[in-house]
Amino acid sequence: MSRGYTRVRRLLGWPHPRQLALSALIGILLAFYAWRFLLPLLGPQAPRADDFLDYLFAAQQIASGGNPYDGFIRNHVAWDWSLSSGYLYPPAFAVTLIPLTWIANDLAVRIWLFLIQAAVLASVLIIYRTIGRPSRVELLALVAVLTTFFPLANTVLAGTMNSLLLLLLTGAWAFWLRRRDVAGGVLLGAAAVFKLFPAALLPYLAWRRHWKWLAAATATGVAGLALGLAVTSLDHNIYYFREMLPHLAAGTGYRENQSLAGVAARICDPNTANAGGSSGWCGRLIDWPAVFLLLAIVWRMTSRVSRSGLEFALAVTALPLISSVTWSFPLVILILPIAMLVRQALRGRMSRGQIRGLLVAWVCFSAAPAIHYLLILYPLPHWSGPLDVIPLGVTRLVSIVVALRKERRTESALPAPAMAA
Repeated sequence: MSRGYTRVRRLLGWPHPRQLALSALIGILLAFYAWRFLLPLLGPQAPRADDFLDYLFAAQQIASGGNPYDGFIRNHVAWDWSLSSGYLYPPAFAVTLIPLTWIANDLAVRIWLFLIQAAVLASVLIIYRTIGRPSRVELLALVAVLTTFFPLANTVLAGTMNSLLLLLLTGAWAFWLRRRDVAGGVLLGAAAVFKLFPAALLPYLAWRRHWKWLAAATATGVAGLALGLAVTSLDHNIYYFREMLPHLAAGTGYRENQSLAGVAARICDPNTANAGGSSGWCGRLIDWPAVFLLLAIVWRMTSRVSRSGLEFALAVTALPLISSVTWSFPLVILILPIAMLVRQALRGRMSRGQIRGLLVAWVCFSAAPAIHYLLILYPLPHWSGPLDVIPLGVTRLVSIVVALRKERRTESALPAPAMAA
């Protein structure tokens, strides 16, 4: 009993006040997360989890011999299939959810939301088992990031499957570092079977000449296609790959699309930010060179001899940018590089400028999306009369402050004038 009590005190940092304070902050953040995302699973009504209900409907259709894409066919938007609701993935992923069709939908939602959050925790444990245990400060930093990471919150609220991709890619990363290429290739292939964009890692593996990886990933992908053919008809599989996939790969400029293709579409036609739709060859002329530049950066930063965890994480980071459609949900896979960058920053391996850039990225993934959605749901009122000048005045004031700071920096950078003799 006393030994267990001693372990608990050591875990909390007793008797050091600073360590106890850090432990208290970690506990507060975890309690906030539990209140926000775990306690609703025990409520009288299960959370909505709209995306998971689409997955569950597809699984029910497959189990009963129906078409897993019936929901999509009924609800898709003719002018932009990327904005449609319904099941949008290969049939093999829906097959894995068939056991959840054997229980009530309310219970299935609760189990699924618990599993996808457990997948995030398992991914973090794999990361730290691979790179070493974190310090209490590092753990606080990571918990602060996760509890405010908007893609993770969106994933949990909608019940999307992207935390499973995080778990598969994190496991593949750990196997890659341990040179267990076949096991890593199987996990990568499974991720690509569930959702196609992880297959964009295959050219990176070919560049690194990881032929066992490629063979294992390809074999797993073929097995996933065969599974889809075995459990649903050939017509349903052809419909996905011949009809759905080309429309989804065309991209959309809708404001939620955070890929390079989405940015290119909005540059060519800003109206797509609200109405959706792609921008044709104009968008491709911007998107394709940007993608090639990104790939060149990844290839430039890779080594043919050593294996660096950050190198693989860089390749994973490129996936959401290369994909033609990336909502905020798939950005959950960035938890892998984020955890590694937090380790680098706290070990003094990053410059001040890099740390500031990391903090800016954290703000962009936390506070900025929340403000963005709040402004969509609750737009600022149009003030009439003299009050109408307040927003314009605030904008001008910020512009003046920025201009003055730039001027002062320019003056400080100039050499001081020589004094007259």
